[in-house]
Amino acid sequence: MTARIVTYRVKDGRAEENSAYVRDVMADLAARRTEGVTYSVYLLDDGVTFVHVVDENGEGGQLEVSEAFQRFTATLVEDRCATTPELRAMTLVGRYAG
Repeated sequence: MTARIVTYRVKDGRAEENSAYVRDVMADLAARRTEGVTYSVYLLDDGVTFVHVVDENGEGGQLEVSEAFQRFTATLVEDRCATTPELRAMTLVGRYAG
């Protein structure tokens, strides 16, 4: 399993636009019935910080083949981000889903 977390801040006034891109990615993953991927995106209470949590079976890469994800990332850093996205790999220690 490949698990990673990405955090970044968007420029003031760009959170809704970024959220719309995220919703498009989620819709694309659902339409393609992408299996083996758990992808969650959170907007922190400051209204500008996004946290992406990705779990993929195997070596990963299933998220990146989404055309909507490619559109989302194409202009993210250069256009919408106020800070450089920070990518960190994670190791699962435990999980509970009730």
